[in-house]
Parts: sequence; C-alpha cells; structure tokens
Amino acid sequence: MKTERIVFKNNEDLVRPARLLAEGGVVAFPTETVYGLGADALNPEAVADIFRAKGRPADNPLIVHVADKESIRPLVAEITPLAECLIRAFMPGPITLVMKKSERIPDICSAGLRTVGIRIPVNPIARALISMAGVPVAAPSANESGSPSPTRAEHVIRDMDGKIPFVIDGGPCEVGLESTVVDVTGDEPVILRPGAVTEEMISNICADQGFLFGDLRSETTLVGEGTPRAPGMKYRHYAPRVPVRVVFPESGGYSDSFRGEIRSRLPAGEHERIGLFCGQGVQEELESTLSREQAERLVFYVYGADGDIEAAARNLFAGLRSLDKSGVGVILAAGFEVGKIATAYMNRLEKAASADTRPAGDRPLAERRTVLFVCTGNTCRSPMAEAIFNDSVERRGPFFDSTDQRILVTPQARSAGISTVSGHPASDYAEDAVRELIGADLSGHRSRMISDRVLAESRLVLAVSDYHAARIRAEFPETEGRVFSINEYAEKTGAIFPGSIRFKMTDGVPDPFCSGADEYLEIAGMLRSVIEVFFPYILMDLGISGSHNGT
Repeated sequence: MKTERIVFKNNEDLVRPARLLAEGGVVAFPTETVYGLGADALNPEAVADIFRAKGRPADNPLIVHVADKESIRPLVAEITPLAECLIRAFMPGPITLVMKKSERIPDICSAGLRTVGIRIPVNPIARALISMAGVPVAAPSANESGSPSPTRAEHVIRDMDGKIPFVIDGGPCEVGLESTVVDVTGDEPVILRPGAVTEEMISNICADQGFLFGDLRSETTLVGEGTPRAPGMKYRHYAPRVPVRVVFPESGGYSDSFRGEIRSRLPAGEHERIGLFCGQGVQEELESTLSREQAERLVFYVYGADGDIEAAARNLFAGLRSLDKSGVGVILAAGFEVGKIATAYMNRLEKAASADTRPAGDRPLAERRTVLFVCTGNTCRSPMAEAIFNDSVERRGPFFDSTDQRILVTPQARSAGISTVSGHPASDYAEDAVRELIGADLSGHRSRMISDRVLAESRLVLAVSDYHAARIRAEFPETEGRVFSINEYAEKTGAIFPGSIRFKMTDGVPDPFCSGADEYLEIAGMLRSVIEVFFPYILMDLGISGSHNGT
C-alpha cells in the first residue's frame, strides 16, 4: 500500500478520508498540537489497527477526539463540575480531560481502564474531518511508538508510509507539543501530562469558579507497574536514535554553555558531528568564535530567537527528527527554566534525553561506518544522495560487522563538495525534492569542503561524475582504491541500472543547479534508483552485513 498525501485546500479534500474513518480505516490528520493517527474509537478492530501501525503497547491508552462539546456526553459516565468548568474554559483547545468512560468506549481504546481521555481539537481541519466522519476518533500521535511526535505531514510519511491509506497535509502544527492531560474524575484536577494549557491557567480558572484546593498536583510519571492513565507516563517517548543532552544558559547566556559542551566533545582525532537545537544568536556566536574545523563539525537546527520558548516548543520534534537524520552522534538542545510552555517543553526534552540513560550493557553501541557522496557545491546532488542513503538504512537492518555478527554497525552517508564555501544550506529545490520523494528534512544541512579530515572518516567515496572522482584522487592520492564515480562504481561492482537511468548518466549524475523543481525531483528519483542498486555493494565495501535474516 502506498500512503496518499492529501494537501488540504478545502473540505472536499476530506470526503474520502472521512468515509474511510466511518468504514473502520485509519487516517493521519493535523491538529494544533501534533499530527494524529485516527480511527473510529467505537470500533475495536479499527482501534487495533492504530496499535499495529504504531507498534504501540496495548496498555497505553488512546485519547478520543470529538468535534464539539455535545459529542462528549455519550462517551463518558459523568461530567463532574470540575470537568464542566475546564470544558467551558479550554475546549476546543490543546487539552485532554480524563473522565469516567461510558460503556460505549471499548476496552482496547482505554487500555482496560475505567476512564477515557476526551479532547476537542481547535484545528479546523481536524474538527471538520471528525464531524464529516460522524464518529468519535481515537488518535495518538502519528509516529512510530517512542520516536519524536510528528508536527509536519512529511514526518508522518516518514514513519507511516505503506502502513496507512491517507495523510492529510495541513501544514506545520501551531503548538508542536501534545495536549495537556488532566484527570478530572475527582474534586481537584491532576495534571498527567503538561502542555500548552499550563498549570497556572488551570489554577486560575478553577479559583475564579470557586474550586478550592492547595497546589495543583502533577503525576506525569507512572510509579511502579500498572496501566498509565495517560499517554507519555510509562514508555520511552519523544526520543531520536542518537543521545540528547540538555544545555541550560550560564551567566554568559546560552552561547557559553553550548561552547563549553562543544569543546568537551571535540577532542583531537575525533570526527563525530554534533547537532545543536538552539537559537539564532547561539548559531551566530558559535560560528564567529569557534575555529573553522570545529564549526564544520556542527549541524544547526535554529528554532528562532534564543529565548523564544514558544518557537522552541513548536520546533522541538521537527528539530530532533532533522538532526537525527543528519548523521550527528549527539544532539545538544537548549533547556528552558521559565516561560509559558517551559514545563511542557522540558517534559518532552527530558524524556528524549533520558532515553539514553540506560546502562551501557543494556544496549549495544553501534559503530558508524561512512560512505561519502561528493558533488561540486554540496548543496544539491550530494546532500540529496546522503539523505536518500540514510533513509534506506532506516528502512533496513539491523546491521552487523561482516566478520563478527556480535558487533552492531550503523552504515551512514555524509556529503561534501569539491568547490564550495562551508556553511551554505541545501538549495530550496533540493529540500523540496527529498521531502516529496522520501519525507526527509534537509533544512539542517550545511555545505562543507572536501578535506583530509572528511576523507579520513569515510571508508568509501562516491562522486557524481568521473571528473569529480579524478580530481579527488589527484588532490588526495592516498584515497586511491576507495574513490569512485557513480559510473566507475557500477563497472567495479557489476551493478546494472534501469535503461532510462543508464542513458541519462553517460557523464554522471546531471547537475540540476539553476534548474527548476521538476528537474530536482527527477535527479532525486535518479539518485534513489542508483542507491537502491548500489546499497548491498556499499554495505560490502563498508564491511557490513544485514540482519541475521538477511538485508
């Protein structure tokens, strides 16, 4: 099954997805918080398909989304005065209220609990879809369980392509963090997950309406065994594949803190790149004060101004995903101690960071082995090839050393240019092409010049043309035997390309520079075909084999 991406223009675009929901299918759709993976909440078989698509544990309850306040009452056993107060104040909006469920809610939806979380999204696409479907919609975030939540349609495609029929593309999510979850079954509210509706907002409205209690309680982590009352309390959440470290500002601001972390992680002889989720000021300060060699090893994802917590929250999951895909070995992310949504932001960021705190013996450390793709400016062909190869890696594996299956290995692609200025982003058309083709995000890419250091960290170098390969070998003669053009590598391995591609690549991969979007997409498709053919040969040259069951 190929997942269809429906770019929303008007409600006519929702007719087929709404019909599918009503018939028991699964659809991904935008909300103001994150993209949801929805199915008819009253249909146990449809709900089971959500768990299968996500790989979600069965004891992790789902939130039920409805289009209006009138739709809540049939789904719950009672609406307490406290619940009524918060419904009036904050719905529709980024808040979920946990109430005692009615008999209509199947156990699979509530994970066997006697309660259910109810939410009315404020996003007009989500509400129109639910209304047109005519059913309440159970919907967790539309990602693989445990990974960063999707805040753009391309994130959903990346995790769910081939698993669900439709993704409705409504653009980036406005909030970017999941809803606040509040238990309102008793006389006082209990926050089970922080979000954009803050503790202060809840306390103030409750006080205004005459609800008297002490400090608002928060129970955001499940203590001991059992079934969590809300998502995010028990299982590994929000985590990319690489370690995440939180960086708080020192007296000199964020720049001093990031600079200290970077210098401690860039010892001589190491080649690992570092991802930074930071503000614009930090990027500018670091690029002007670090050495060129140090700066070249940094990959930035800039969320906005340094102290803009709302922008950081809105871009957190997108930033973690982008940096994770860029081939960095660690992500350093800005921490916030104050701000309207700081509690929710830090809840997600600390969970992402804590996912790497398990003892080393509990998780094998993967050795990284690199293939380097090279073009001219490192803004078009080679970064597209890098993203496409890394996408292929994510869809396969695990991988092992070809001589010792006990050694876990991660193949990765990097890229560079033979004539470029370091620090330039990928071209807009290149970003658009890989986003459309494979759902990848190139916004964090920065160009770099080929060098002794770049070549030293690469076991195999593939250049886009014979000219590029010859120039590399001439300038760096020690690379002889591991530098090939695309055509040379095909001849070496005996790989056979489809006839249409072979005809177009007589002189190598065509350069789309100064061309339009269609040409870039065509070149991206050509690179994907080439890499699919080359993939097993690249693994062999990296000394890697696939899983025990084969690649």
